[in-house]
Amino acid sequence: MLDLLDFLHFLNTNKRDTTYARIIIYLLNHSKEIQTLTITEIAERCFVSPATLTRFCRHFGITNFAVLRDSLASLSMMKKHNGLRMKEQELIDLKNDPKEYLISYGKEINTAINDVLQTIDIEEVDHILEDIQQAEEVVLIGYSSTLELAKELQTSFLLSQKLVFVGETEETQQSLVADLKETSVVIVISSYGSLLNKSSDLMRRISDSPAKSILLTQHTQNTLTYLFDLSVNVTTTNYVRIGNYPLMFYLDYLVRRYASLYQ
Repeated sequence: MLDLLDFLHFLNTNKRDTTYARIIIYLLNHSKEIQTLTITEIAERCFVSPATLTRFCRHFGITNFAVLRDSLASLSMMKKHNGLRMKEQELIDLKNDPKEYLISYGKEINTAINDVLQTIDIEEVDHILEDIQQAEEVVLIGYSSTLELAKELQTSFLLSQKLVFVGETEETQQSLVADLKETSVVIVISSYGSLLNKSSDLMRRISDSPAKSILLTQHTQNTLTYLFDLSVNVTTTNYVRIGNYPLMFYLDYLVRRYASLYQ
């Protein structure tokens, strides 16, 4: 199964003239065109052999090139607003009245932040931070945008002299979880709980580990939240349109509070 984030991560961590980078750039720029091309024709356009394309698919965990082509076909047919958490009418409203849309969007962010203010349990925050402070090892798990939040947390905790670990790849996450001990704390960050389903096997391994497990999420009704020792919903309802704002606000408070408690 194609995960576009794997492609983007490769492009962000390798030179553009490497073989796999050139293939990725071609595929993403010609996602419609490749639907009518054979693997040999695509290989010619990427200046590689068909065997290299086959190895490329295996490298990214894709069964074969036909599966890759089907996945890219789905990408090319996706409406541009889908990935922005927008409905089609919102796109029309934004085009026709950008100022009014901006005001409406800002109001929803303010509403969500106020929800966090009412929802945050400072005593609970302090208990979490105490667990982090006392743990011999702290592991943060995220995906996509919440992975970036985890990396920002890692930097902030380090500035307070607390080293925590972040699994940036699935392989690294599996390795970190396999090494969890009773003296470890593992924190999963998932805005809407989708990570719990996407990586359900990893979540169950976390649950079965001897470590204390904590889920930090915005309001979610995902049933897999029971797998964690502590599940923290930072809002009382979903604010799908605004993305991670509530969780970002909560996590920023978390590390600031840590700095104030543990100089």
